[in-house]
Amino acid sequence: MNIGARTIKTAIAVALSVYISVLFDVGPAIFAAASAVVCMQQSVGKGFRNGLEQIIVNLLAVVVAVVLGLTIPIEYLSMALATVIMILLCTKVLKTPNHIVLGIMSAIFILSSPHEEFSQHVFTRVLAILIGMAIANIINLIISPPHYREALIAKFIELNNFVVQCFVDSVNKYLYLTPGTEEEMSRNQSHYATLLEETEKLFNLLHYEWNVGLFSSKKKHNKHKTEQQLFKEYLNYNRELWQRSQDLLFLAEERRVRRERANAPAISSEFHNIFEMLVNVIFNATTYNSELQKKIKGEEAVIYPAPRVWSKLNALLTEWLENTPNSNFFMHAWLEVSVVTYNIRWFAKESTRLLNWENNDQKTKQT
Repeated sequence: MNIGARTIKTAIAVALSVYISVLFDVGPAIFAAASAVVCMQQSVGKGFRNGLEQIIVNLLAVVVAVVLGLTIPIEYLSMALATVIMILLCTKVLKTPNHIVLGIMSAIFILSSPHEEFSQHVFTRVLAILIGMAIANIINLIISPPHYREALIAKFIELNNFVVQCFVDSVNKYLYLTPGTEEEMSRNQSHYATLLEETEKLFNLLHYEWNVGLFSSKKKHNKHKTEQQLFKEYLNYNRELWQRSQDLLFLAEERRVRRERANAPAISSEFHNIFEMLVNVIFNATTYNSELQKKIKGEEAVIYPAPRVWSKLNALLTEWLENTPNSNFFMHAWLEVSVVTYNIRWFAKESTRLLNWENNDQKTKQT
């Protein structure tokens, strides 16, 4: 059983919050502990980003609780109204639904004060809540900040390897008429969804870190901004590549059915030449993609120029059309090959575009 860093940090925050509350006779100390638990965030950036929101929500909770506590002596009724008000404030006004629990908790803690001594207890209970909130953010900053960048890069590579493999398999299924089974496609879809969800989660967590820019110089901030844009583009690149692999699977099945209906005519030598060209392009595209992985990992990568595919394909298609009869069967084949080529070309061209990302970004700034 693994105990994560966040679990340890939460335990330390609870212990310190209780200790400080008891030391300075601010109580009940359990309020500080509960506040520390609620305010502990997954990342340093997320903690600082939410810090201001937490303060605002707490202040509103105090105002709501004080007003209701002084005007409605019936405890369960005032707590119920406070709950409704805090939910509405967090969702409709502040747009901070993540802090609903914190707001309700703070209001209820204050409203649970003895009615005859309500005013005297408000200050100490608010202070206890603030102690827990402050300790949670401090602990989150100084103790074992999570390394989301390294985790994201590792997950990026895992996602990309899987997506590229699926894309290449889809091309091969089209070229060699080996359609996949429903079970295989369902398994791949499920695995892709899991990988994408994990990658997006890590990307969002790192996004908080980038946006905070705590103690960072302007140069470092600009570097993070460039990297953020590259990672965002890379994530979209993998999403798009997966979708194109699914489109190619559909074409593979279409080609199989079309050939069955036509009694599987022999494949001409001209069409074999087109297949050979597509295999070469997909090989080049995977090479570009491997270099792009190096770039994502921060390693030195070989920069390739944008590929030229259509001119080669045009010559081969012209040769093929000149030697094939004019029929719907061959017209459909021509359209399919064009679509497959377009998708492979996109794979190659997009990978080289991202390989040249910094150069393209600098050109854009200059213009």
